[in-house]
Amino acid sequence: MMLRTLSKTLTASALAITLAVTGMAATATPAAANGHRNNGAEAAAIFGGLLLLYGLSQANRNNSVTRHGHVPRVQPVPQPNYRVAPARCFIEGYDNNGRYRGYRARCMQNHVAYPNLLPANCLRHVWTERGQRRIYGAHCLRNNGWTHG
Repeated sequence: MMLRTLSKTLTASALAITLAVTGMAATATPAAANGHRNNGAEAAAIFGGLLLLYGLSQANRNNSVTRHGHVPRVQPVPQPNYRVAPARCFIEGYDNNGRYRGYRARCMQNHVAYPNLLPANCLRHVWTERGQRRIYGAHCLRNNGWTHG
């Protein structure tokens, strides 16, 4: 594959140089025979040849980029996650039923972006040192698409 690309590049370069040299020879010969100046035709031919070389090299470069799959990929825009449980609301401890992990209900209602997205089936009652509290169970929230923030 690389040899094929290299041969195309060399062929295009040889063609461009041939055209540039032919243009110079055709314009330089009458000027030398007549003894007149050619008013920049030689410089224009050289410039044209160089311009042709540049164009061919860019065309070959563009073809090789798409042929080998090195086209830059557009990254998807991350969607905002509105279901983030604030870390400041997280509590864990032990009560008569064993270990509990969750988020204080009132804290969640006051600090999440969209409190109406909180699932009611995740509410639990636990006993803490301060008495009975309502929490949203951490495992239940995670199962409903919430992440720890």
